[in-house]
Amino acid sequence: MIHQSRPEFAVVCRFQGLFPADLAGYEKHRTRRGGDLGHVNSSRSHLNRNVIGEPDWAARTTALIEDMKAENFADEIETLTRRRRKKQIRERMAEGPRDPWRATRHGPMREVILTANRDWFDALPTVAAREARAMAFQDAARDWLLENFGEDVVHARADLDEQAFHIHAVIVPKVQVELNGTKRWMLQPSKHGLIKNYEAAQDSVGAHFAPLGLVRGERRAEAVRKARQSGEEPPAYRQHVRTADWRKAEDTRIVETIADLDRRAEAMVIEEGTIEQKREAVTDRENAIDAREDAAVAKEQEADAVLAVGQGLAAGAFDIEDRDGTPALFETPDAKSGLLSKLRARIAPSTSGRARALHVFSKTLARLRQQARDEAKTAVARDTAEIQSADETIFEIASRLPYAERRSIGKIRVSLSARIMALTGRDMGRKTPAKGEDDESP
Repeated sequence: MIHQSRPEFAVVCRFQGLFPADLAGYEKHRTRRGGDLGHVNSSRSHLNRNVIGEPDWAARTTALIEDMKAENFADEIETLTRRRRKKQIRERMAEGPRDPWRATRHGPMREVILTANRDWFDALPTVAAREARAMAFQDAARDWLLENFGEDVVHARADLDEQAFHIHAVIVPKVQVELNGTKRWMLQPSKHGLIKNYEAAQDSVGAHFAPLGLVRGERRAEAVRKARQSGEEPPAYRQHVRTADWRKAEDTRIVETIADLDRRAEAMVIEEGTIEQKREAVTDRENAIDAREDAAVAKEQEADAVLAVGQGLAAGAFDIEDRDGTPALFETPDAKSGLLSKLRARIAPSTSGRARALHVFSKTLARLRQQARDEAKTAVARDTAEIQSADETIFEIASRLPYAERRSIGKIRVSLSARIMALTGRDMGRKTPAKGEDDESP
């Protein structure tokens, strides 16, 4: 009797780069309001469930990154102020905050996808057993994500409306580094060893999911190394194609097939209908171009509005005050009218740019004002201590003089102390007259 061995199924772990600007599109696809939905069974979309993070995780993440930009900017301006780099302060104020990550083609964040072959999820005979297996996979995925990425995992969800059960997660790798004497918050994927080392990630996920009967994926990197060492041809590279990209390619193939059929039936197509279709295609293309141009113009206007606010603050034409907990931009009395009119014209087209500038620059100004208050308090305390020390010295010297001189110095000291206290708003702590001295003793 021949016994067939049970097939082995591999756990699949993939990382995909993300930019903060991608989050809006990511959310549209997550909520099934946009993106590539050709492979989605909408009758099951209500079964999708959250695993890690709040429902508004994307908005929270965007706000977090904006706060990082604002805090970095405030720290940088504070450092330049401490070093008295006036020219650099003006330049940085005009330039505004920078993105808190180094230039990269992959993006500063990562999307993680965890799944297995559909046959592994469907192999069990009952619905209850299959649901239990999916839940066990979900629990293992959540534990693996939290164990390896901690609080940097801002979102994870389970999708049940596609071909195979799978987990999507988003990692925001936040670190604090020191650059030119200033602490900066950055998004740095290499913070995590499993993102930095793909093979280590496959080893880790394979070991973690082994209790579920899943195995590690193909050790391609190891096979390539061995082949090169032995002088053999390395195995062909199997590049993963995202579902959306695969569907685009499939759609292209279908369109090309239809086009070929259309060419064969071209003689049967009414010429007027063909012309009308071409006109509609041209109109659609023009509308798409107009929409892209409008979006680009809006982005440029927003950026220019932020820059205009920064330049106005640097030139002293604007200031920001806190009004009932909300930062408000106002024009200073000494601002030049010509400069104001130019700045107003640049800010007016973009309300979002004005709001963004207020959010960023208000934090910077608050930091600088608090620093100035702290420095003023320190100076007053130091000066008061010096004055009090001088007063005590006068008292000690006068105590050794004859009565008439002590009486004269005492009158001067009383008058001087009163004037000093009026200026500093502090009690000088005048010494009590020694026994035998009258009230006019120093």
